[in-house]
Amino acid sequence: MEIRGHRKLNFGDYIIYVDESGDHSLTSIDKNYPIFSLAFCIFKKEEYVNLAVPAMQAFKFRWFGHDNVVLHESDIVKKRGPFHFLQYDKIKDRFL
Repeated sequence: MEIRGHRKLNFGDYIIYVDESGDHSLTSIDKNYPIFSLAFCIFKKEEYVNLAVPAMQAFKFRWFGHDNVVLHESDIVKKRGPFHFLQYDKIKDRFL
């Protein structure tokens, strides 16, 4: 199919996010954290746009007043940067 002289691009119906955590080295394993995990999420694009994105934005606006913060696990666990407020147990429990 052509659109104004260009072929129509056929995109898939899904979006996939993949992330890893832990030590991916097989030659020098960290004895204090000998864990490696690989996780992924698969969304139908329509559900991602209409459900997941608005829910995540609402969560970020509720806790940070904006949606620019990156929810990075190590910052959350160590209560660094924008997650400094998690030092208070009652707030931390609600956040988590």
